[in-house]
Amino acid sequence: MELYGLDVTKQSYLARKKLLFELLEGSPPDIQYTPYTFELEKAWQDVVRRGAEGLILKDINSPYEYERSYKWLKLKNWKFQTLDVVGYTPGTNARQPFFGSLVLTDENGKFRGCVGSGFNDWQLRHLKDLFTDSEEVSQPFDIGEKWVAIRLNLRVRVKFYKATVNNMLRFPVFEGIVE
Repeated sequence: MELYGLDVTKQSYLARKKLLFELLEGSPPDIQYTPYTFELEKAWQDVVRRGAEGLILKDINSPYEYERSYKWLKLKNWKFQTLDVVGYTPGTNARQPFFGSLVLTDENGKFRGCVGSGFNDWQLRHLKDLFTDSEEVSQPFDIGEKWVAIRLNLRVRVKFYKATVNNMLRFPVFEGIVE
């Protein structure tokens, strides 16, 4: 990361932020500069009000880091929803004995996406047992990858960042089975 040929990665976050502000002065209105704030509660309320994905909390004195760091922390504004399981994708590698992800629909049978993370070992085994005991049916829609459609009265709770314009879940994570 450089500006006018000078490496700015060693400068503090606030110094880099000031350089960005100066660089963006006079920019078109569709380019927005977000100032740093120490008012975290107000910033979080704004994230929730706008339905944004979250905040990144940064150490103001930290240089730029190219990998994960405790100097930058993500605060996520999770959304939650209960959805129907209508199938699963096959597992690969360590998940080969189980399944890859759950194929999910809303209460109207509209495909909402797949969830493949958030499962503990017991849940993987339990869900695979449920799938084994379930009747396979023809696939009501194509998801762009191989999957097995099943008849199973199973609802799950997932958390996700937001839904796309097509109402697909972004970064869904399994939370649990809804009884």
